[in-house]
Amino acid sequence: MRRVTVGYQEAGLHPLWLTNTSLRIARLFGAESLWLPDHYMGFISPLAWTPQHTPAAKVVHSPDGFFDPLQILAITASRMRGVKVGTLVTEAFRRHPMSIAQSFVTLDHISKGNAICGIGNGERLNVEPYGLEWRKQVARLEEALTIIRLLWGSNGKPVDFEGKIWKLRGAVFNLPLFAGRQPPIWVASHAPRMLALTGRFGDGWVPTLKTEAADYRARLDTILAAGREAGRSMDGFVAGNAIIVALGESREQVVETAMKSRVGVAMSLAAQAAVWASHGKTHPLGEKFNGFIDIVSSRITEEQLDTAASALTPEILLSSMYAGSPAEIRDELAPLVDAGARHLIIQNIGAALTGGGGADILRLGSLIRKLRRL
Repeated sequence: MRRVTVGYQEAGLHPLWLTNTSLRIARLFGAESLWLPDHYMGFISPLAWTPQHTPAAKVVHSPDGFFDPLQILAITASRMRGVKVGTLVTEAFRRHPMSIAQSFVTLDHISKGNAICGIGNGERLNVEPYGLEWRKQVARLEEALTIIRLLWGSNGKPVDFEGKIWKLRGAVFNLPLFAGRQPPIWVASHAPRMLALTGRFGDGWVPTLKTEAADYRARLDTILAAGREAGRSMDGFVAGNAIIVALGESREQVVETAMKSRVGVAMSLAAQAAVWASHGKTHPLGEKFNGFIDIVSSRITEEQLDTAASALTPEILLSSMYAGSPAEIRDELAPLVDAGARHLIIQNIGAALTGGGGADILRLGSLIRKLRRL
């Protein structure tokens, strides 16, 4: 069995020194991949992001102050040779498939073959508020992936494509691939149609929802079957998982602190209504609310936050993140590794929830070491 490798996702928020420092620390701790989100807006309501509610607001002025990830990743790759760099994740609403194809081959040259195109079908908060039409997300992604693969495989010859969303007429992609190899594409997916796309187009899988080991294995099997049915070799396919962690002395201590946090309350709104219902609660945003895919944090009201705070349970809070000591989180993730996960990407939100400071930085290093031994 192949050993587990570990990556790290930084929030990519202003100030720049903090983003750069966090990426460098994660690399020193042994992270083999570094990732940034491709966002205009974050999932946490700015109403919860004040120094009164989180110590992190004293350094990070807003949960929406995102840098452009590709520029930061390019700088990171030029400074830290050998580390894999990628987006977690981009989409084809704000970026044309040609732009995605060009950007990631460029990043692959800068990183000497270590770029990863992390891509998904998008989230409403990055699309609808900015005047873009939020519809046909999966169909759009399928066309985008088809076009990207066509362009990368064109050898500079003009490409024609007749799609429902994009039509190419003599489109030219003549930027040579680094070492003659296409950058790997990792797809964020959970539902059956998206899992099938991952098998047909992806070199890796990076789900972002917390899931049970049996469900993870079933989804991975769906991906592998779809890839083989499409005539692809899946031998080098990488099964990953993005994990949100809140580190502390113990799970009990972290949960107790997070339950009192307005940031924790805001985060809970990004869970699906079905998750709230499974714990006997009604989601403050409605019984049909689809979670982080549909949330628009700028539209959250104080009343909705208050409603969430009064209904929140530890089980709802823990439905989307792993909390506790490094050993507790490792033990909780071990079944996922048994189910086939091979690259675990950590997003550490502890500072926003608990203000753990330097102690949590050391705990992050301990967690990375422990996960790499799985």
